[in-house]
Amino acid sequence: MKILKNFCTAVILLLCSCALFACAGDSTPVTLNLNTTLGVWWWDNRLDSSYLTFATNNGVDEIYYYTSSFDENNKSFIESAAGYNISVYWLTGDYTWIENPQDFYNEMEKYLSFQESSEHKFAGVHLDVEPHQHPEFDEKREGLITKYVEFIYNVTNRYPQINFDIDIPFWLEDEITFENETKEAYKFLMDYADRTFIMSYRDSAEGIVNVASDELSYASTINKEIFLGVETGEEEDIVTFLQEGKNYLYNELNNLNKFTELNYNVSIHHIKTWKNLKN
Repeated sequence: MKILKNFCTAVILLLCSCALFACAGDSTPVTLNLNTTLGVWWWDNRLDSSYLTFATNNGVDEIYYYTSSFDENNKSFIESAAGYNISVYWLTGDYTWIENPQDFYNEMEKYLSFQESSEHKFAGVHLDVEPHQHPEFDEKREGLITKYVEFIYNVTNRYPQINFDIDIPFWLEDEITFENETKEAYKFLMDYADRTFIMSYRDSAEGIVNVASDELSYASTINKEIFLGVETGEEEDIVTFLQEGKNYLYNELNNLNKFTELNYNVSIHHIKTWKNLKN
């Protein structure tokens, strides 16, 4: 009886060991394996150097760095990023600029002065101007979207020497008339910007590609760069990878090419919540 008991105990221990080994195998970290440009939004310019190390270790090529004061800290950050072969773009945006563009032009004067005086410069301007943030967007939707298109048109024509990125939601498909032409708003915006970042915020590779399918197709016809954006912050579950964690996020990003043959890049929103994701 004692021999049988010992045998059963040994079997149980063996099974437990196998189960633990299997679980450990399931938690093996997934690494990003993208053959694309990888960018990240950097909304908090007070973050310590560990975030730049994290970005470097995860293959980030570009940072969209928010600042409203062009000082020595910006120069130092751009220089540090350059040491890792990471380009830094000035991230800025305010929906009020749609109706009051002079406020943006005032900011651009500061940007241009910084660029002229700095050895280490921003690679371009990354605009996050979202008309749907306007408190009267529902009532004035068509007018505000048209004004947004006009704003981007004027900005890119006023500063032709500057590379402009824009962030747009995937649903900006309202048909508007501008400059005697009628078509979907996103097409005007993609025509004018150098690169377009789609806020294709869904928590699966298939979902990300599906919501951005029209923009992906249009980018291929006009030979413009497009970025598929993913969310890692506190949002509705279908929108963000916060609940799923890093391994799941990386696995889905690695699988994006299974759902489209068109060219794309990837951008992650944003560095702080991405770094703090569970594995």
